[in-house]
Amino acid sequence: MMYLSSREGHLRIIILETENLEEIRKGHCARTPDGAILIAWTPDPEWLAERILASKGDSGLIAAAIDEAAKRPQQPLRPSHDPRHYNL
Repeated sequence: MMYLSSREGHLRIIILETENLEEIRKGHCARTPDGAILIAWTPDPEWLAERILASKGDSGLIAAAIDEAAKRPQQPLRPSHDPRHYNL
């Protein structure tokens, strides 16, 4: 992984290598060296979004949902929607 950040920290660029992608698809999250960004993958984003909303920001519940979501079967692409912002 290559991780670049502007001096002000407003822009961050993460460049993943093939090995990073393979590990992410196995259900292992990638984390930036400073721990500020966690990169995960799910084949079922709608299920995961519901679990994150239901967690009410509980980081333990979110982490468990991310772990479980990586093991779920692939779902069809859902329609796009407006972004939602939540403070965790």
